[in-house]
Amino acid sequence: MSERVRLTQEKETLLMTLYLRALDNRRATPILGDRHAQAILDRIDYDFAGLGSLRGNAPLIATRARRFDTWTREFFAGHPDGLVLHLACGLDSRPLRITRPARSQWIDVDYPDVIALRERLYGPIEGVRTLGSSVTEPGWWDQVPAGRPTLVLAEGLLMYLAADEVDRLVDRALRHFTSGWLVFDGVAPWVKAVSGWQPSMRRAGTGFRWTMPTPHAFAERHPPLRPVDQESAVELIGRHQASAAGRALVRNLARVPPVRDAVRLMRYSFSRDR
Repeated sequence: MSERVRLTQEKETLLMTLYLRALDNRRATPILGDRHAQAILDRIDYDFAGLGSLRGNAPLIATRARRFDTWTREFFAGHPDGLVLHLACGLDSRPLRITRPARSQWIDVDYPDVIALRERLYGPIEGVRTLGSSVTEPGWWDQVPAGRPTLVLAEGLLMYLAADEVDRLVDRALRHFTSGWLVFDGVAPWVKAVSGWQPSMRRAGTGFRWTMPTPHAFAERHPPLRPVDQESAVELIGRHQASAAGRALVRNLARVPPVRDAVRLMRYSFSRDR
């Protein structure tokens, strides 16, 4: 049975991400290979044909998710009793893609209507709690345990927030948890400037509001963060191209610094005990 989606326009970005992951899964050699994306897409009553102008973004979305999946697995390998806090989870299937240790915990956070839709489509996922709230509201933090090493995932989120909202959200996480990782993606200023050119984003009334400073500047703004990894999404896309010609093309594009640094995937560690 199909699920009729009724979301405010800005929340429809989660459908864009779902659509692009499903497109990647249809490829002969997918980057992410999220089989759940197509299954969920088939259950939603929505005009996905109207998102056709976004097709070129599928490698970026799939590459980003694949890297975040890898970092999540690495976190669990070092912290089998850890907590994953997935901010603005949307309709992402990461808890199903990742093998979660029996002692671990997982919390998905998103707007109440998004969580309600998610639970109707996926049903309950063993070992996963959901919290319905805007991530910028403070009340939901009272329901999050603070005593475990924690991976805070903010995939495709921070660039949509105002700078002061980013600061408050990150600082709240660093006060709440004693140790862990913070993983997110950020865009360059020129990407923010052109983000409103996408017809689908204009219709949704969304655009990027925050741009990523240098990794060390961000850490200095939010102690005790410590930079661990930064990846150019463009360089990662190049590595995942199926053909030698495709890899060479993207590799050459990545030699142009503004292109190379258009989207960066960031991993920070933090500990208030050191």
